[in-house]
Amino acid sequence: MNTLIIGSGFGLYGYLPSIIDFSKKIYLSIKYKKKVENRKDLKKYLNRINWYLNLYSISDKIDCVVIAQKPKNQHEKIIELIKYIKPKIFFLEKPLSNTPKNSLSLIKSLSRKKIKFVIGFIFKYLNWYKFCNRNINQNQKFRIIWEIKPNKKNNFWKFNHLDGGGITRFYAIHFFRLLFDLNFKKINYKKITKKKCCIIASDVNKNFFDICIKFSKSNNFKVFLNNKKKFNGPNPFLKEISKDKDPRIIVIKKHIADNLKKKDINYDYEKNFILFWKKLEKKY
Repeated sequence: MNTLIIGSGFGLYGYLPSIIDFSKKIYLSIKYKKKVENRKDLKKYLNRINWYLNLYSISDKIDCVVIAQKPKNQHEKIIELIKYIKPKIFFLEKPLSNTPKNSLSLIKSLSRKKIKFVIGFIFKYLNWYKFCNRNINQNQKFRIIWEIKPNKKNNFWKFNHLDGGGITRFYAIHFFRLLFDLNFKKINYKKITKKKCCIIASDVNKNFFDICIKFSKSNNFKVFLNNKKKFNGPNPFLKEISKDKDPRIIVIKKHIADNLKKKDINYDYEKNFILFWKKLEKKY
């Protein structure tokens, strides 16, 4: 499999080390070369990278495309690429585009071309998520609190709602997906502001998720079951994230491995998730 990676941030330090073992060749823009050379954690991959000047010149060599850019740029890049590239799969970041409306439009374009894509909702591989899924029965009450210390340096878009960031579109959307995938679609309560997103949702068996994501002075993540604390850490990965040790990489590897095995994509399922996201944001 020949892989094209677009994105000089998480595309390099997140996806490059995660997907390299699945790839015969990695293609990167020559613009990223200095960045790779200047990072100790990435330099070891230099002999595996094929640098290109013109994307069109390698269009017939690409089997897999990874895009890790801000949502609006991701949307524009996909529309550009599918004019002359038909990869077997796109690995994309969340949200798919900067708004639900634009996301639905993008799914329509991809489905028309019959192109498989997956979005980086990777929390389902984490132990606390598996614990919650395993313990869904009847009348169970799950509570999740995620406190986030904002760091706007070089990532201002992540805090801009209209750009596909902010508390809902960059952070809470992970939990919108959790509720959708685990079939907690009855919304009993929600309060969304620029700094906080709190939702209580239930399923048909009267299990409840009480989820609150908010900006805070410190980073903290907690999971409770029936008021008993089960998990606690600085973030949903329960470990500090650094250049030397990034717990996201092993999770992304699982995400890639699972989705490379799948032959098809359920476009309607993805459309319905976007409609669920739209519903949760209504009146916000």
